[in-house]
This record gives sequence, C-alpha cells and structure tokens, in this order.
Amino acid sequence: MRILLVQPDYNPRAVGYRLLAMPEPLALELVAAMVPEQDVHILDLRVDPHFDEAMMSFKPDLVAVTALTTEVYVAQEILQKAKQHRPNVFTAVGGHHATLLPEDFQLPYVDAICLGEGEFVFGRLVETLETKRDLRGVPNLIWRDTDDQFVCNGRDVPKTGGESIPHPRRDLVAKNRDAYSWLYERPDTSIATGRGCPYRCNFCSVWQFYHGTIRQMSVEYVLEEIQAVETGYVTFVDDNFLSNPRRESEIAERIKAEGLQLHFGMECRTDSIVRHPELIEKWANIGLKHVLLGLESASDEMLVSINKHNTVQTNNEAIHILQANGVMIWGAFIIEPNWTVEQFKALQEYVYDKKISHTQFTVLTPLPGTQLYHEKRADLLTNDYTCFDALHAVVPTRLPREQFYQHLASLYLKLNTEPIYEYVRQGRLTMDQVRFGHRILKQLGRWEAYLEGDPVLGRRSGTTGLKPTAISKQEIVPCQPESKKRS
Repeated sequence: MRILLVQPDYNPRAVGYRLLAMPEPLALELVAAMVPEQDVHILDLRVDPHFDEAMMSFKPDLVAVTALTTEVYVAQEILQKAKQHRPNVFTAVGGHHATLLPEDFQLPYVDAICLGEGEFVFGRLVETLETKRDLRGVPNLIWRDTDDQFVCNGRDVPKTGGESIPHPRRDLVAKNRDAYSWLYERPDTSIATGRGCPYRCNFCSVWQFYHGTIRQMSVEYVLEEIQAVETGYVTFVDDNFLSNPRRESEIAERIKAEGLQLHFGMECRTDSIVRHPELIEKWANIGLKHVLLGLESASDEMLVSINKHNTVQTNNEAIHILQANGVMIWGAFIIEPNWTVEQFKALQEYVYDKKISHTQFTVLTPLPGTQLYHEKRADLLTNDYTCFDALHAVVPTRLPREQFYQHLASLYLKLNTEPIYEYVRQGRLTMDQVRFGHRILKQLGRWEAYLEGDPVLGRRSGTTGLKPTAISKQEIVPCQPESKKRS
C-alpha cells in the first residue's frame, strides 16, 4: 500500500513559535514506523509545499494528516484535495484536535478519524484496509460507513510502556533535516522518551489527550535512539523530561560512558529541577545547552489560577540552578487578556531582573478540549481556529486591543542582553546566532504584526466563509461507541 503522511504548513499570518523552532514531524515518523512493510512517504508542507505534485507522482492509496487546532482548516483542505485527485483514496486524520473534537472532521471527504496516540491505531487501520476486513475491529477509530454515517468504535487507552513502538522513521524526512531547528540549533533531532503529564494545568490539553496516564521508555530504548542520531543537537520533547530522576540520571551516565559528543535541549518543570539540582549539573557536564521552562508567570496568584501547582519561589530557584550551571533558559510566560499596564510592566521587570536570555510570551488561550475552554467558552469572540494560536486574544481584553498588543510586543524589546554576550564570550553562542536572534526579536516586537490575525481587528474578523466547527455549535456531543448508542 502506498501511504502519504502529511504535516500541514504553518499559518502564514502567525508570528512567534515558528520563528523560534521548527521541530521535525515526529508524530508522523512514529506512525510510519508502525507499517514498515508499506511504501510510506512523509510530505512536510512547511518545507516542501508541493502537495498536488506528490499526489500525482506518488499516487497514494491512503492519505493521512495530523493537525493541531490552528491547522484544522489546512488539514481539511488537504483531505478534500486528496479526494479530488484520487476519489478512491482512503483519507484519515489524527492528532490532538481530531482526538478532542473529532466532529470537526466528520466530513464527506474524510474516511477515518484516529483518536489518541496514532501509533496504536494506524497499524491496525492499515492492516484492516489491506485485508478488507470490517473497520469495527479497530479500536480508537471513527469511520464513515457505506451509508455515509460516522461510526465510533470503542476506546482502548494504551497502558504499556513505549518499547512496543519502533523507533521513528527519520529516514523519511532526511532530505529536510537541515530545516529542523530548536532555538539557534540547526539541524536538530527531536526525541520523545515518554508520554503524558501528571499535572492538570487548565490551559493544557496534554493530560486530557493521554487520559491522565504517564508512560516512559526504558533507558536502553532511549540510548538506542540517541546513538542513531545524525545531528549534533538533540531536543527531548517530553513535557517534563526530568520527571523520573533515577532514569534521567542513568541516561546521562550512559551517554557519558558511551562517549557521545552531543548537545542537548529539553523541556521540564522548575520543581523537578529544584528537587534534583544534581541532575542539571550532570546533564550540563555532558552537553545540556538549553532548557525550555514553563515559568508562566511572575505572580503566585496567576500560577494558582491556571492550576500550575508551582510557585514563583520555585521558579526563581530553578533559574538560579540553571544559570549557575551555564545552561541557557528559554522562559515561557503567559499573558492574560485582562492584564493592566502595571502587570505587563511587572513581568518585564521580572524577566529583566532574572536575566532570562530567551523568552516566549503567549496569550492565555482557551484551546478546545481544555478545562479553560469550558470555563471561557461563553466569552469567545470568534470560532475561527486560526486565531487560537496563543498569539491573539480570543476573549475580550481589559486594555484597548491595540494597546494590549503594543505591550505584548514590547516585552521582546526590553530584554536584558547581558547574558547573551556572556554566552558569546564563553563560546556558547556565535555572533551569527546573536544576529539571528536579534532578527527574531525585531519581528516579534512589531506590534502591528499581531493585528492581522486578531479576531476583532484583523482581516478575518466577521468572516463567514469558514467551515462550520464544533465550537460554533451550541453543544458538543461526544462520540459514543455503537454499543453505548444502542443501550
């Protein structure tokens, strides 16, 4: 079977994260690994925009796409165009949004919606299609029957570790490797060593996507993947890489024993760092260069309101530990739409005082499927998913909206550059990287750039040409397996 897996392009109107990082399409690489006997191509539209050409030359039997909330319309268009090219092609979609709001893909040109972790669905789906068996036997699948009705199969949440998943098919995106980056590091390789998160932040859908479960790969599994890396930089994309200190300590020791000369980046919580500062020292000694911290706020009150289960004092201690070990901090902060000028100023002073060298400021956004969405749904100003990019306020702001974006953008223009030039003196950054960083800050600091995608001020405000979405309806009715519908 010829299978085309598609990574959607970024929203061309967006600013922010896409400038700071472009990770490889790891989810698609893992899905591809589940069907090694098939002829699989991965088309990353962020790098190679030639979808029509791929359809004509490859002539796939199955086209599957992944999508976050902001990519829903692009994903819908991809599947629709696939059917236009090849009416008999089987089309499927998966990912966070499709799992949490599958109604958005119950469309005439969509044949199946994969729920949850695609690796545990896709192999069964392909096998069933090849043998022409009934799709009712595939767990975690919503599919369109011969009467054009969508059927929801039962859910089966994986409970085993990750060793049952083969290593990702990085060979399928080898030609794009130089395009994949994380901060200043290019080319970069993304590695996921675990799934899920035990915390319940109200703005995050990760814990709901994984049904509150946590699974981690073994040390041996992780070492095998690291040893196969062909880049000098590796990013661990787990939501909290240091959540299992015994395992992460052993991984570091094995990397050192194997003599692997690499640089590393990771995402982790500050309380994990404070509980085990020795882990940061150990990882810094083998090449840890950057850590992405979800600091979120300089206010304990706000940390409580988003259910972060953390404190500013813990954040401060983690910042000190990282800086004492020469690790660069990528600090992620959340801006609330109801902020005053004084609150913007307080955050700017906090970031400057703590000498956080790299920053990311996002607007608190009630993403569909999150607890915050259910709390703020009545306040939404738009149903346009492209506005849910955490760069625009989709609920009313306290300040006039132009002023809100002026203060948001100005946060990028008032950073403390002292640590940047210290990293240059230490040889940890080059001047070319610094100039690249300045270009990014200049773009992020242009407040007018945020207006185009704003649901009130932007060109899309009042748009009526969008496809209907689940959040535009009065009620969202969760899909129920056939057995439950009949009972």
